[in-house]
Amino acid sequence: MKTRLLCALCAFFPLSLLAAKVHKITPVTTDKDIRIEVMLSAEANESLSLDAVITHARNKAILCSHSGEFYFKNKVDTTVVWKIDQLTPELWSPVNPALYDLEVKAGTETLHKRIGFRKFEIRDGVFYLNDKPIYLRGNAINPPERGIPEQLERSKDFARDYVRFMKSLNINIIRIPDDQNWMDVCDEEGMMIFAGRYGRPKHATKTAPPTDFDLSLRTYKEIDLGPFTPHPSVVIYILSNEMPYEGKTGDLYREFLTKMCRELKKWDDTRLYIGNTGYGLGHSGDIYDVHRYWGWYYNTFLTYLNMRDKAMWQNPGRVQPITFTECVGNYTGIDGRFNLCSRTKQPGSQKCWTGHLPDDEQAGAAMTYQAFVLKNATELFRRLRSQNSCLAGTMPFTIIFHNWDGVKSFAEMKPKPVAWQYQISYQPVLLSWENWQSQIYAGSKLAVVAHVVNDDDYGNDLDEVHLQWWIEKEGEKVLAGEVDLPSVPYYGTCKRPLSIDIPQNLVSGDYMLKGEIWSKGRKVSYNESELFIAGKDWRDTEVIKKTIYVYDSSAGEQTLNCLQKLGYPVKAVRMVKELPRNSTLILAKNSWDDSLDNQSGQLKEYVSKGGRIICLQQDATTFNQSWLPTSVEFLKDSNNDPVYLSPSLAYADGMNINLERPYHPVFSGLTPKQFRLWSDYTSYNESKKGFPAIYPVDKGYDLRESGMENVAVLANYSRALAATALSEMFMGEGSILLSGFDLINHCGVDPVADKLLFNMLRYMSVDKQHEPYVVVTDSIIWGDYASERGIVNAPCNGLMVNTVPIIPKGQEHAPRYEVKIDEYGYQYAGAYGGWNSKPGVQYVPYGRRPMAPFTFSKGGSPLISKSSTSGEGYFYMTLSGKKKTMITILENPVDEPLYISITVNDKTTGNYVLQPKQQLSVETDISHIKNTMKVSLKGDRRVILLKTILSTERPDHAE
Repeated sequence: MKTRLLCALCAFFPLSLLAAKVHKITPVTTDKDIRIEVMLSAEANESLSLDAVITHARNKAILCSHSGEFYFKNKVDTTVVWKIDQLTPELWSPVNPALYDLEVKAGTETLHKRIGFRKFEIRDGVFYLNDKPIYLRGNAINPPERGIPEQLERSKDFARDYVRFMKSLNINIIRIPDDQNWMDVCDEEGMMIFAGRYGRPKHATKTAPPTDFDLSLRTYKEIDLGPFTPHPSVVIYILSNEMPYEGKTGDLYREFLTKMCRELKKWDDTRLYIGNTGYGLGHSGDIYDVHRYWGWYYNTFLTYLNMRDKAMWQNPGRVQPITFTECVGNYTGIDGRFNLCSRTKQPGSQKCWTGHLPDDEQAGAAMTYQAFVLKNATELFRRLRSQNSCLAGTMPFTIIFHNWDGVKSFAEMKPKPVAWQYQISYQPVLLSWENWQSQIYAGSKLAVVAHVVNDDDYGNDLDEVHLQWWIEKEGEKVLAGEVDLPSVPYYGTCKRPLSIDIPQNLVSGDYMLKGEIWSKGRKVSYNESELFIAGKDWRDTEVIKKTIYVYDSSAGEQTLNCLQKLGYPVKAVRMVKELPRNSTLILAKNSWDDSLDNQSGQLKEYVSKGGRIICLQQDATTFNQSWLPTSVEFLKDSNNDPVYLSPSLAYADGMNINLERPYHPVFSGLTPKQFRLWSDYTSYNESKKGFPAIYPVDKGYDLRESGMENVAVLANYSRALAATALSEMFMGEGSILLSGFDLINHCGVDPVADKLLFNMLRYMSVDKQHEPYVVVTDSIIWGDYASERGIVNAPCNGLMVNTVPIIPKGQEHAPRYEVKIDEYGYQYAGAYGGWNSKPGVQYVPYGRRPMAPFTFSKGGSPLISKSSTSGEGYFYMTLSGKKKTMITILENPVDEPLYISITVNDKTTGNYVLQPKQQLSVETDISHIKNTMKVSLKGDRRVILLKTILSTERPDHAE
């Protein structure tokens, strides 16, 4: 054992001299030494005598005992650095959290610290703990400071219950603030920590880092990072979070944080550093860290396939581990629904993934999708290590518990399904199914790849390995098999393609592909993948008898061949003028050409006289849309492009398609779940470049700038549902189905795509009147999607869903939850946001407000015009039977009068004043209106439209 005194101000001294005053000791450990920083004050000619003993916390064995004596000639406030090396301690790790007690006697004082020894480093872009590679399986949103009663969440018992539960989910690293009880528990239970300063560096501004570098250095050492240094569980230091990274401000922050990392490593080089989490991209620090919310705020889970490209995620001349210390998102609230925090991007993201599902289905759909994104983010990151060895860790930033405020114990927090998904996707030995065929026909082949990732917690190789797999329906196995696998070294991966013959006799329904990995007779991993299998009963018994005409000028006549393959009565046509009156025409995929361009006027006439057209995807650069009754903008950007920030609100391709009118004939026999993803038709696997062709839509369009008088939106998708997948456009006596669905490529591959195509053909070939507007029989509860029945979509109609916060019981009068309403009518608890910091406050729909004109930021937040406090919105409906009165229920949520006008069929029926904090019921005479009706509202954006009631009674004011 050696002891080194790293201080030029001290020397041996006579024991009779006065003793210096010790303020604090800070131990910093590696795997074989300890450096003790002693902060002290000494008068001239004072001395310091130190005696250090390090004892094993469990068995009390003494690791070392040493003394040192110092003399200070002059008065000084300083730090003595005392290093003891050549130690052979038992090392701390998540599976063996060995701890030691450090006792330092300084004169009459005795100071205690609990410590642990370990080594955390980087080799070739991989994290190593105690000379073994380790993958970080993290969770980023944890107590404290999330609303749990302070006395409870600061207690060691609560922290221990929480951390033990995290470990049971196979999580090995969490993010927590500076709290000694929590850090002690993490030390004791073997939970690694990444922590430090989240937000802007102290003394910094939005446009510049701190100007006093030395002061900032001391702040980091003493306040931001210093409390973490004795704890072996802390392996990564954070210096700032999501600081500017572009322009002059970005350069200033990058220079400051790079220099700060360099200086701090001189102080503590036993941890790794991230200078700017999320946005720094490895320029300042050791780790290439990224924040991306693919599959929530923008893009989809498929965007993670870009992580295969190591060069895309590295800085020139460096090899750094890649981490996502924030990802997933999908912030569900206390009841499981997505948390619709007002004046944020949350409501727009909710619509992208759960759309306008009925209220009683929103919670289940939201929590299922939240778990789906976490599964794919974490499993893709791990199994893609075979192509990018620098993929080193994920720390999803998502809400995994229902209850926060007011809980009396950890047991009351109630984990969501996403927590149990952690338990599967973070298994140390991971079986992960690569399955791009989620919907298939009975009698076809299912091509999947079984991936095995060996991150065994004890660092063991995987030998004598085999996979048992089976397909089941409602717990009953219908097919099973077994295959041997090669040995998988620790931190290695392997994969095995499987081709499974699906029996022809299976009935249509939801199935599950399941599998287990066995090693040396012991089950070490389990996973599953959802399937929909269409049996013989899936095919429609109804026959389309009417001839359907097809204009197909594409190479190989793909559409015509598909329709013939499916057995439909089709006939090729080249001249529009030869089409019979009231017939049905399909404009085949990518068939717009010069000949059709010259016949655009005839197309318009054909529809006006009763013809019906199904227009499949066309090349936007050549398609002439002048014959359509309304203008559309074809979208260009792809969800698969990882560019940040997203260049547009909506994408040309998309998943989780929202069926705006699920009861419509084109969706007969289909469910929203079946529009999440379709089966790939390209024989794709992850070893190939590009992406699987599994998006149901690949040529969507934007109707936001279009008048909706002649348009029925049937299916939409993307953020705020700003992209349209399918609409019916009415013109004269006929109509056009404009489709962005990728139907023809999926012909014979995906049963849902085939049924949708059949439904569209049947709907457009039957001689029945098509209703452009939703038929309303009695009432509409605004903000209740089931009641609205697809009547409105905010980007097109201007009526934005109003959301209100539900304050935790007993805290209605707490200042942090005080409900406020801003000038645009947004209601919020204490401050905007809080979907992550106040998870116990849930925002729910409550009516709609007239908000147009508005746009959206690149991040997806609504941007309201500040030129006026007045907004507007409208909706169309078809009246059922003879209605005489429309009753409109409005609410004023503020302490001043608000003004609004109501217009019916472009005629103003009245201007109204809503008194403070009151509701107003407005009766409008509609007895003269026979069929369809347009209702417009214009006025203060704070007015809430709650309900529209249609009555057969005359208005009270009518004569």
